[in-house]
Amino acid sequence: MTSKVKFLISKTPVTAEKGTKLEDVVKIMASMNIGSVIITDKEKPVGIITERDIIRALAKGIPLTEKIENVGTMDLITVFEDDSIYTAAEKMNKYNIRHLVVIDKEGNFKGVISIRDLIRESYVLKALANVSQEEWLGSD
Repeated sequence: MTSKVKFLISKTPVTAEKGTKLEDVVKIMASMNIGSVIITDKEKPVGIITERDIIRALAKGIPLTEKIENVGTMDLITVFEDDSIYTAAEKMNKYNIRHLVVIDKEGNFKGVISIRDLIRESYVLKALANVSQEEWLGSD
């Protein structure tokens, strides 16, 4: 039995409107101990900014006064709330990302899940362990 993505959404997602300064988002992320903020345009999700985005920006010398939409990822990778956890894990692996925006069939924003949410599911860990063990045993 596979669980659905919607059951992994545990927190109300933190958002910041386009035009917000990077400095303000860094403060939000630090104070709330979170790794991503959804970028919105009139409350509709249009992007995501993550810890990785911020580190890359700082390494390039981009100032903290820069707008978040110029630093974050504006091509959202989404998953449907009724998709399986397996589907979410596949997308995270395929795109090498740690956060997925969850939407419903009408495209409405429902939340965000992270790789941490996935690994909290004990049966996911067991399935991963079985795959790893099978690969290990199969490689001579």
